[in-house]
Amino acid sequence: MLCPWCDQEMAQGFLQSSRGVVFGPEKRESALWPPKEGEVKLTKRSWTLSAVPARHCARCKRVVVEHG
Repeated sequence: MLCPWCDQEMAQGFLQSSRGVVFGPEKRESALWPPKEGEVKLTKRSWTLSAVPARHCARCKRVVVEHG
């Protein structure tokens, strides 16, 4: 996949966490589960190692996350 910002090839890998990963409009102060209204759950589990397919651009220092 080409980086949408600089058109360089992105490295394929995984965004990983020891807990669940969510995307939301505000920064959380705790890792309580389930996701709040307006948040997107990126991982299926909350208390085990989680991994989400992602791509990294070394030039832009950006990560694109794939979720489903």
